[in-house]
Amino acid sequence: MAGTVNSQVTDAIAEGGATTIALAPSFAMSMTYITMADSIGIQMENATSNQQGMQITTNAAVAQICTLIIAKGASAK
Repeated sequence: MAGTVNSQVTDAIAEGGATTIALAPSFAMSMTYITMADSIGIQMENATSNQQGMQITTNAAVAQICTLIIAKGASAK
């Protein structure tokens, strides 16, 4: 009895292996899609951060120009 294996056990193991092999392509593609979505999300975060930085630079430049215009106007009188 120690050397025999029930045929139902071997069938279940073979079925599990076949199911794993059959699902591998769909799991691989789902991981690819998840990785791509994560990468695009990070790129959008970086783009937003860069845009905010450029807006801060623009605001500082406009403030400096307005200061120079006001100073030039006051000294012209």
